[in-house]
Amino acid sequence: MSVKLIAHALIQDKQAYLVIKRSVTKRGQANVYPNYWDIPGGGVEQGELPRAAALRETLEEANQAITITGILHEDSQFDCQKQTVFTRLVYAAHLKEERPVLLDPEEHADFRWIESLEELEGEQIVPYLYSLIPTISGNSQ
Repeated sequence: MSVKLIAHALIQDKQAYLVIKRSVTKRGQANVYPNYWDIPGGGVEQGELPRAAALRETLEEANQAITITGILHEDSQFDCQKQTVFTRLVYAAHLKEERPVLLDPEEHADFRWIESLEELEGEQIVPYLYSLIPTISGNSQ
């Protein structure tokens, strides 16, 4: 059995959160959660700390330099087929500076700044975001 760490950043700028839409394929392979809205993040590399991975992934995936202010969420799942425990860490983050969002088209198809998940109504959203991004009423689901 192996363990894989995944680090994400929930970026808040004023009252909005950055979400990015996963592409159907990722570097020629079927993507996990294709066409789902997610937040920047990815695998922690060998010898890398999770915080550093969240910073790196956010820069690589969305061209955003961020400051991490704390940890918001942790969850773990066991993948029987891969015999791997996947642990996700989500950090709270703010922008260091105003920059254009530039996506890697091999990984993501679109982005939006949203204030609530209702703005994505009718679209697919990765499940863990429901506990992180507020609804219009200001409460998380």
